[in-house]
Amino acid sequence: MNTFFSPAIAPPSAVDAERSFNDVSPQFTLSYHVKSENTVYATAARGFKAGGFNAASPIGSESYGQEHSWNYEGGVKTSWWGQRLAVNAAVFYIDWSDLQVNVPNPLVPAQFYVANAGTATSKGFEIELNARPGPGLDVFASVGHTSGHFGSASQSGGANVSGNTLANMPDMTGNAGLQYSRHLAGAVSAYGRAEVVSYGKFFYDDANTASQSAYALANFRVGVRAPRVFVEGWLRNAFDTAYVPIAFAYPGLAPSGFVGESGAPRTGGIRAGVTF
Repeated sequence: MNTFFSPAIAPPSAVDAERSFNDVSPQFTLSYHVKSENTVYATAARGFKAGGFNAASPIGSESYGQEHSWNYEGGVKTSWWGQRLAVNAAVFYIDWSDLQVNVPNPLVPAQFYVANAGTATSKGFEIELNARPGPGLDVFASVGHTSGHFGSASQSGGANVSGNTLANMPDMTGNAGLQYSRHLAGAVSAYGRAEVVSYGKFFYDDANTASQSAYALANFRVGVRAPRVFVEGWLRNAFDTAYVPIAFAYPGLAPSGFVGESGAPRTGGIRAGVTF
């Protein structure tokens, strides 16, 4: 019998500690029906995320504190033309204190721990449209903008990130498309759907050293449906767009300093099902 030993990649550590966390998180909502189909609303809510402990982290970072936020949102929800057109819009503002972030562990490559970075804010808007211009035809579109930044004196991994953009937060998001269904015979119908989903630029890390540029994905689906049976074909990322939706700092062990996961390439398939 052979015995193999693997070298330790980090010194052993033990966390033997106890902390308690509690919070009161109120929420306030005000809405007004301008008409039966149109509503104006505003909300304010306090958010809370408990602190905790890191199983592995640099000395002095074994635990992290609770996170708080105030979330404000206002908007309108409207319906027009006999409910054939719906337009919704909203603006929001989030104010964080003791924001919890994932930080690369400098002692262990590809390992992360949680720490409190400081303050941060995020603000933006969202607009959504859904329309039915004709029988069986649905058109939809939405767009959103987000601007999120660390506050003054914020620290992440020992580095000053004041004013930096929050990681993994696209500055723009959007989608647009249409869906059409048509009666064939009896209770059988055919349908098709086409959509484009887009993402703006975003950074992979709090230091804003690496980013993914804006990209868009096109998806298609066609099928036939009966009361209890359906069959459809689908195609995702139809134009084979190359993108990296997530990447992590990997200092010293990767040429770029990051290791990422490529997004799914063009993928297609056929599926069928029976409902009861």
